[in-house]
Order: sequence, then C-alpha cells, then structure tokens
Amino acid sequence: MGDLLVRGGTIIDGTGAPARRGDVRVRNGKIAEVGENLRPEGEQELDAGGAIVAPGFIDIHTHYDGSMWWDQTMDPSPQHGVTTVLTGNCAVSLAPVAPGGRDALVDMFCFIEDVPVPAVMKSVPWAWESWAEQRDVFNNLGASCNITPLVGHNNIRLAVMGQESFERAATDEERQRIYDLTLDCMRAGAYGVSLSFVDSDSKGRRVPSRLASAEEYRDLAIAMNEVGYGLLQYVPRFMRAESYIKDIDRVDAMCKGLGVPHTYAPLVAGRRNRPMAEEVLAHTRAVRAAGGRLWPQVSPRSGFDSRMVFDGSSLSFGAMPSWASMCMAQGADKVAMLADPAWREKARQEWDSPVFVLFPRKAVGKLLIGEVLQPHLKQFESKLFESVLEARGGHPSDVLAQWILDCDLEPNLVVPGSADEDRDFLGSLLAADDVLLGASDAGAHLLLFCGAGDTTLFLQRHVRERHDLTIEQGVRKLTGLNAEAMGITDRGLIAPGLAGDLTIFNLDELHYDTEKIVMDVPGGYKRFSRPEGGYRATVVSGEITQQGGVLTEARPGRMLHAGEQGR
Repeated sequence: MGDLLVRGGTIIDGTGAPARRGDVRVRNGKIAEVGENLRPEGEQELDAGGAIVAPGFIDIHTHYDGSMWWDQTMDPSPQHGVTTVLTGNCAVSLAPVAPGGRDALVDMFCFIEDVPVPAVMKSVPWAWESWAEQRDVFNNLGASCNITPLVGHNNIRLAVMGQESFERAATDEERQRIYDLTLDCMRAGAYGVSLSFVDSDSKGRRVPSRLASAEEYRDLAIAMNEVGYGLLQYVPRFMRAESYIKDIDRVDAMCKGLGVPHTYAPLVAGRRNRPMAEEVLAHTRAVRAAGGRLWPQVSPRSGFDSRMVFDGSSLSFGAMPSWASMCMAQGADKVAMLADPAWREKARQEWDSPVFVLFPRKAVGKLLIGEVLQPHLKQFESKLFESVLEARGGHPSDVLAQWILDCDLEPNLVVPGSADEDRDFLGSLLAADDVLLGASDAGAHLLLFCGAGDTTLFLQRHVRERHDLTIEQGVRKLTGLNAEAMGITDRGLIAPGLAGDLTIFNLDELHYDTEKIVMDVPGGYKRFSRPEGGYRATVVSGEITQQGGVLTEARPGRMLHAGEQGR
C-alpha cells in the first residue's frame, strides 16, 4: 500500500464526466484527496503534466489463472494500463480442487486455455484445496495487477462428482454439495461463477459445466443471491444466432427474480456474421428491457489474421481428439503420429464428423500460406492452401498432415480474419452503453495471439483515430462501466475512499504494436507477448507497477475478496 501524489494532470474520473485539471493524492493505497494544487506531504510524487490521469483499467475477461504463478507481472497487461484483471472465466479456475483431482483439472484447464501442462504442473504450488487457501497462498506473492476471480463451474462439479461430472447431471445429494461448495467459494471471496456451453476436453467430452441440469444452474444463482453479490459469466454457443439466443435465455432464466447479473463473451462482430450479431444484440436488449441484468462483451480485435498453430495449442481442434493430441505431441512423437496410417484414419473420421470445432476444416483451402522455408515447396508461398489440395488430391485431412510433415512441423498457415473486419459496426458496438469492452482472453492461447493490449487498440483506433467515443466515454468504458457491470465497487473511479489504482497516459503517445515471441514459459515454452503501449505510468494501490513502459519491482496487487470490498 503506497503513498503517492500525482500532480498536474488532466483527470478523467471514469464516470463519463468532463475532464478537469487536478492532482490526486493516494494514502495507504487508497485515494485520499482529489483537487487542484495539492501540497506535498512527503509522499512519492509523479508529474502528470501533459497527460491524462484515469482510473486503472479493468480487464474483465482474462485467463491468468495459470501464468500468474510464474509471472506475477502479468506481462504485458500493466504496460497497457491494466490494474485489475478478472480471472476464472469460461468455467475454469485453479480452485477449488478435490484431493486426487488435480491432474484432471489441469488437463482440462490447459486444453481449453492453450497453456502447457508441464508449466502449470511444475510452477503452480498446489498448496490448496479450497478457494480461501488458494487466495492466501497467492497473496503471499503479490502481483502487478489486482485479481478479481471467478470460480469455474467445471471445478465445482469436478470436485463434487469426480469423473462422473463429465457424464451426467447431479443427483439431489450432489446438488446440495455443489450448492454448499459454491457458497463456500463465494463467502471466501469469489466474484461469481463462470459457465461454458461450448467447450470440450482433450478426450472430446463435453466439459462438466455443460452436463448440469436447469436446477443445478439455478442453484448457482441462488447461492449468489444468498451472499448478496456475484455474477455469472458464460461462453454461449456462438456459432449460430439460434444457439446464442437459447443460451442467453437459459442463463436469464437461472437469474430470474434473483437480481444476479450475467455477462457473455464473446459477441462476435465481423463483417460476415454481422446479421447474426445484430440479431443476438437485439435479443440481448430485449432481455435487458424485461429486467435482465445482462451484459455482452466485445473485443476491439474482432477481425484479425490469426496463425494456425499445430504445436502446443489444441483449442482449434477441441472435439477432434486425434488432431488435438497431435498438436500437443512434441518432436519425434508428432512426426510419428502424422505419418501413422492408424492416426490418419481416425483423423479423417473426425474431420468428416458433424461436431463443431474452431478449426475451419470445411474451408481449409482458404487458409493463407505464409513464408515457406523448403525450396521444393516455394511455389505455394503466399497462395491459398487450396493450391496444395488441388496439386496433391486426396482427403484434406491427409493433405494437411503431409503438408505439416513436409514443412518440418512449421506449416505457417494463416486464417485471414482481417478481411472480415467491420470497423464501423465494431465502433458502433463499442460506443453503446450496454456493451462492455471485454473478451480479451489475456493469459490464454499463448501461441495463437496475445490478448493483452485491447485497451490500447481501443483507445488508439476508436477514440483517437475514428472518434467513435470521446476520451471521457472511452475511459469510462475501460474503468467505471466495467466495474459497475462486474460488481466491483471499490475501484474503477477516481474518488476519495476508492482504491489508488491509476493509469497515466497521453492519448497521442499510445501505440498498439505487433505481437512478439518470448521464451519465458517454464519448461522452455514460448508465447506471444506485445510491446509496451506508450503509457507513462500504471499505479496499483499507490505503487507504480510500470513507468515509461518498463515494469518495476512493485507487486502490490492481490487476489481480492468480493465480500470485503472497500475494507
């Protein structure tokens, strides 16, 4: 908890109110005074001349649950103005965990979030079973960001039902235990519960959250109503408007009459699926008009080119176990698998099955071939993969497997998403007061993209360049509005008594740069990070966590307790 005087800046307080000149004093980690020409009282001083002083940014959809144990800086989120992250999204967290249930939990978490299993197994201390025990262990470490954690529904069902949680709904006795465990997590500080209606595990099974009955789902909302706080976050089946809407209605029914807010991510907003997004948003607004406390989340990265990763990332092949296991295999094992006729037979069957996966197997020919290092394959460089399919013939699963082998396991295929971007539509969504900026996925999918930096992209593109929002509206989008929607009551605004979390920046100095590869994941694994974003300083509880793009040694962030906000 630090003492700090930020002087001479332009204060944008997170409410949407007009900017004003002034100083901000933080004492013992909390904002003590806001005004003009505040006199120093011996605290550290920070000159904010020519800069905006805003509340610390709140990233409401991250997956730092694993990496925060080996990287307490949560790089690069602080360098993009973030002071608080919401973890435990998409029905997975790292607590609670039943005795003997760790391996199953880690396998599921790492498969869904594309994080290497060895890194999580070796670097997470695993000195807990309960939610409260995890919080205590983490708070002995500290971090560069505060954590407002959700508890994963998968965790709760797995802890109570074991492997049968992948197979069926709970019995009445199990329902009571699930309710009691949910209540225990909430009373120990969880900010809510996360669900998934779409994910599968490494064996192609539906995750436990998808097997719950309507009564089980309702129990979660009843538990939150009992403690008086908490929200439900969920991943809907976002492939078609019909399934999207069905899942929205399912969660709204869970919360009906209980006052529990709920939020879904993502609202997919590309050019091709704009009609679907408009239909889903219209239904969302109808639910809100009828009294539902519902918030959709949109990322400013709605349309972007993404690399197809066949090494260490299995997300794209969720319900295709053969392809998923190949992606997670290493070196000689991967080569042997790709060349094995038995594996290829199973891979073809999965390719032809009707199950939904993110990998565009029905349009694999539209993947773009990037740089090709093998001289005998150079004729395919910068062409679509359909050129390889036409030249070689055969089943597309076999052709792709052979291409990966021929490219020495580095096929360099790209999903060209930027052509699908609709910035006008995206700008209108981000400007809407009933749509949240979220769904960054920072901390997950380490070899697909770096989700951190959405804050900078949003401010650079939609505030500075396109003027979809004013700077006051843009800051509110990243701070006060996210805090309000997520039930975070002790931060998100600049006002006396609230947390001394601040972001200092000049809008013209911000820059959103291309991702870079770093080799800092335990076990020798790599990930995508992003260069710093041009922020002058980021402050958590009165302590500077980054200055001029350089991380400091300060680790004031804590895993916060939802029931103790403001204490």
